[in-house]
Amino acid sequence: MIRLSLIVSLAVILIAGCSPERPGPQTTTRAILNIQIIDIIGPSIDSSRPLNRPRDIAVNMIGEIFIADYGNDRIVKLDSTHNYISEVGGFGSSSYALNGPVSISLDNVSNLYVIDSGNRRILRFDRNFNFISEEKTYTKSEEIDFINPTCIEATVRGEIFIGDEGLGSCFKLDQFFDYICDFGSLSSNRPVAYPSDIEYDNNYKIYVADSEYGSIFIFDDFGLHIQTFGDDVLTEPSAVAVSLRTGIWVTDSQTGLLHCFDYRGNEIFRWNGQGHQQLEKPTGLFIDSDETIYIVDSATARIFITKPILRK
Repeated sequence: MIRLSLIVSLAVILIAGCSPERPGPQTTTRAILNIQIIDIIGPSIDSSRPLNRPRDIAVNMIGEIFIADYGNDRIVKLDSTHNYISEVGGFGSSSYALNGPVSISLDNVSNLYVIDSGNRRILRFDRNFNFISEEKTYTKSEEIDFINPTCIEATVRGEIFIGDEGLGSCFKLDQFFDYICDFGSLSSNRPVAYPSDIEYDNNYKIYVADSEYGSIFIFDDFGLHIQTFGDDVLTEPSAVAVSLRTGIWVTDSQTGLLHCFDYRGNEIFRWNGQGHQQLEKPTGLFIDSDETIYIVDSATARIFITKPILRK
């Protein structure tokens, strides 16, 4: 009997040791000395039209770049060497048309989610711009129309986060656009007034940039409020992206600044350009696994591709 108990105990230990664990919460960041500009894309991109008030950007695992070109009602695709490949859109309301794309996101297989603001819908394409679906509603006991969707984030787990200023809330949905939970609603104790961007990190935290309150809200995976920061520094935060090495990056479209905060919400770095290459109205932000930071400057119709210089 004692021998059997020991075997069972060892088995439990082995199983527990093999169980996957969530990564621990990040608390420290590397010191940032400066930011180096690697390349600048735009306004000309070797297509028939230059970029016109681009708003957002997403990059997949093989380095393909997708740009929400708001002023031209299109999504542009570039290869990993920043050469033009193709586009989808043009003004309209059909499956392959757009009316003011404001936010984009890629899932783990490079399906592209587009917030088509003028048509109050979310379009989904594969990485070659083949149409997959159109969503004008989500389901919560009944179908609820999107009113003014402003930002979107697709996760590797298949979940979708959407901020809708018109509905006064942010939502977590499954891949079928069925309701899971909401957060930052106007009826909650931590309301988000205008969600301009949503980010989801590897520690299962949700970050929402609120351009009206000038703050960054952090929620847990269940939509419970954890922290609010930035209101003493930010004016109109337009985008947020998270790096495990350097911290929480935020663009401010009003001041033309790129900020970096540590995980306690303290500002540790700010940047507005290099020499005569200055940011004017940054609206989109993306950080890849190599710590390359892509910044969309809507006012100058340019994409800044940069790298942080870290203290060794």
